[in-house]
Amino acid sequence: MKMRRPQGAKDLKTGPGGLAVRTAAGIGFFAWCLLFPFFCSYGAQHIVLYHVGEKDPTASMLLKKHLTGKGFVVSAYEGTDDIEAQVVLANKINRLRASFFIAVDFSFGQQEDVTIAVTNAGKKTGQVPSIEDVPGMHAPKSREFASLVAETFGKKVLELPLFPLLGIDMPGIFMRIECPKEQAEETLGKVSDNLQKYLGRGIKK
Repeated sequence: MKMRRPQGAKDLKTGPGGLAVRTAAGIGFFAWCLLFPFFCSYGAQHIVLYHVGEKDPTASMLLKKHLTGKGFVVSAYEGTDDIEAQVVLANKINRLRASFFIAVDFSFGQQEDVTIAVTNAGKKTGQVPSIEDVPGMHAPKSREFASLVAETFGKKVLELPLFPLLGIDMPGIFMRIECPKEQAEETLGKVSDNLQKYLGRGIKK
């Protein structure tokens, strides 16, 4: 059965010029389809914030706003102390394929106080890693960023058993920051500046 062309439709054979335009447009669209995931993945760095401690909504909002203003894509999650809930969260976070994970306790106080820590989990080889082992697979990169931030604040990097990093398949650290509210932008600037330096993206605004 021969299909009929819709009434009023124009013939595709409108000459070499028209064909060339349509061919170029088709190639352009095809190239865009191929490159669109690339632009989405690399147009901005993706940071995951995992809030722990007694959350201060104002402080949390300020942190996310600050990082977003610096050009980062930010996904925020509420932490948990339940292992089954952590497995669910870790799977959800890992699917984001983000650039970095920060378990953060950020609040306002009378003076600046900062703690930076990385997991003490070791890297296992020759076997399927357990949820406890996964963070250790990214230990070198995690420590690289942690060292940058700790040095800026004049602190040492601690090695601790970090529950929030269980199952997290990307570089990540724990960061506790307390500072006066009027000093928050300056303090957070030290974190975002080092994130940009670590990621090497040159997206500082």
